[in-house]
Amino acid sequence: MPLPRLVRNVALRVAHVVARDDLFEKPGERPPSAPLEPTARTQPNVLAGATLRAPVVAGDAAGVAPAPEAPEAPAVSRSKKGGAKKKARVSEGPARPVTGCVAVDLDGLKRALTPSGKPIVVNHWASWCDPCVDELPRLVRAAAGVADIGEFLGVSWDLFDHPGDADERARKVGAFADSVGVGYGSVLFDGEPSQLFKALKLDSELIPQTQVIAPDGTVVWKKNGVIDHDDVFPLIKAVKAAAGKA
Repeated sequence: MPLPRLVRNVALRVAHVVARDDLFEKPGERPPSAPLEPTARTQPNVLAGATLRAPVVAGDAAGVAPAPEAPEAPAVSRSKKGGAKKKARVSEGPARPVTGCVAVDLDGLKRALTPSGKPIVVNHWASWCDPCVDELPRLVRAAAGVADIGEFLGVSWDLFDHPGDADERARKVGAFADSVGVGYGSVLFDGEPSQLFKALKLDSELIPQTQVIAPDGTVVWKKNGVIDHDDVFPLIKAVKAAAGKA
């Protein structure tokens, strides 16, 4: 048999074996413009000495041989909701806002809650919490009673039930606080609720709740629940005692 015919017959037999064993993708398994490539299964060396393509990496849905390695791009961490995680918020400006509201991360929250030589009254609240809003006039009255010896700060949980842009939400919380006459500032925590509970060692995961923190960082008084009229004097008294003015 002439050599060209022998080569042709061998090639036809190899093609028959390949088609029988289904070693390549079927029509329609990839876009027509993409070249056919071996699947993830091991391709037999059907022609001795032939140069075979590199096997496809397992899990490559398109079945395309991997391209030459390129420098790895920085990984993007994902939040629980699947979106790209925001950049870490940079803490700037004063530790505590005098009025209005600013969004803070965990480091910013800890910084805001660090006493600066005076007792600090911390009220955990949210604008969507009716009991929190109801107690605000009494907190404002207490703040006025200790303005020279203590500080007040709200910690807003608004993002816990109404997620969204932290800075935009902080602006709305600040505007709401100003509209109801709150004369002290708030910080809006933009992390996960569990982070806040753990970092501050809160024994309640409900709002409203209020603590008096002495200059040494010790919690000397707290109320889990609404500050009512009978709580205003004990709150003021606790601030005075923490300031050494009792």
